Amino acid sequence: MTVARPETSWYNIPMSTYELTILFGEKTDKKEVERVTKLVEAAVKKAKGEVNKQESWGEKHLAYPIKKQATATYEHFVLSLDTAAQVELDKVLHLDEAVLRYMFVRA
Repeated sequence: MTVARPETSWYNIPMSTYELTILFGEKTDKKEVERVTKLVEAAVKKAKGEVNKQESWGEKHLAYPIKKQATATYEHFVLSLDTAAQVELDKVLHLDEAVLRYMFVRA
């Protein structure tokens, strides 16, 4: 006898949309930015999510110094992920030394 899975179970929860903004320090080169960008894309793909949009906002002056740096390079992503994958990506970004700051916002 087989048991039918209900349609409203936890494994049918739709993915949430997140906006992720990453700041890189002024001394970070383009190779490091590309490495972290690929790391984000790989983590999203591994979690069966998708990168809806990616933008490079360029270098901007900060309102206040962060770790003694006055400017930062901004990268912005719009991602579709489930919550568990977002938490894992949060841990990965927290440990990466090339990342000055980052912020997830649920859209």
